[in-house]
Amino acid sequence: MTFWQLSPAAMTFAVAALLAGGLIRGYSGFGASLVWVSCLCLVLPPPAVVPSTLLLEIACSVTLLPKAWPDAHRLSVRWLLTGALLGLPLGIWLLAALPERATRLTVGLAVGISALALAVTHRTRRLPGRPGLAGAGTAFGILNGACGMGGPPVVLMYLASPLPMAANRASLVVFFLAADSMTVATAGTGGLLTGDVLRQTALFLPVALAGVAAGTWLYRRGGGDVRRIVLGILAVLSLALVGQAVVA
Repeated sequence: MTFWQLSPAAMTFAVAALLAGGLIRGYSGFGASLVWVSCLCLVLPPPAVVPSTLLLEIACSVTLLPKAWPDAHRLSVRWLLTGALLGLPLGIWLLAALPERATRLTVGLAVGISALALAVTHRTRRLPGRPGLAGAGTAFGILNGACGMGGPPVVLMYLASPLPMAANRASLVVFFLAADSMTVATAGTGGLLTGDVLRQTALFLPVALAGVAAGTWLYRRGGGDVRRIVLGILAVLSLALVGQAVVA
């Protein structure tokens, strides 16, 4: 099942979710996958959502990369990517093997845990060492391959770091571009990038990029911390997904 089989009301909901995720991504440098996957999984099966979300993330990162590259903390990004390579194969296998209901429940719980972790995260005096960075990258790889939303471990690490907000945002943009590209390549070898998924993604792309452009415009004029907004959205989406998985 893909976008074209949805009811008009579900289509409208999907478009609104794409805009909202793009807006958050353009403003904060993260959060799009959490919104896209959790919202779209309410109306579409996860195997149709996750590959599209990964492709959209890559496109969004490409638009943000030129301004992000100079500010990125490259050492931490390299070790995160090393860990992501280790976790990706297991995540892709889980996406193909888990039943749809189990995947929805996993996504809902992951979103809820991410919201809770964001709420209690405090700044530390330094970044984790190389093993800690690689461990966060491995967790990203498993989650990203399994449900297209591996960002929380890495986002939480950067939000707690002593780096300036601009460096955190830039590092996330660079990391997500490289890591999502690796995930898509792995998913392609697993047969998850079907023609229907690619056509659906082509339809989603202009909507998502419009949201990113609006979010970037707001960021350049306002800046600041969007944590409270993201927390509220994630809490609602987590409850919706878990409720759907339990009731279904």
